[in-house]
Amino acid sequence: MAKNDDEFIFESLQDKRSIAKFLSTLNSGFASGKLLLGSNKKCLVLEPQGIIKFDVVGKRKNGQIKLKLKFSWKEIKRQKGSSKERFIIKSGT
Repeated sequence: MAKNDDEFIFESLQDKRSIAKFLSTLNSGFASGKLLLGSNKKCLVLEPQGIIKFDVVGKRKNGQIKLKLKFSWKEIKRQKGSSKERFIIKSGT
């Protein structure tokens, strides 16, 4: 449910296959430059551009595991510079 015209929030419980499909769709959206987030009530179109900040946080505490992915960018001219640190992610296969 969205709080205003510029925000989309959605929470649900999904199995790992569904999550993989969502991530694949995100991948396609970033590649094409257009992400559409929607539900029955709201729709938000995002257009990734320029340099995109990417944050990853993984935690394991008392049997509870959290993985947070965050992407952010500005809807203005390209940002100058980038991080020299390289991020690597691998699947279990």
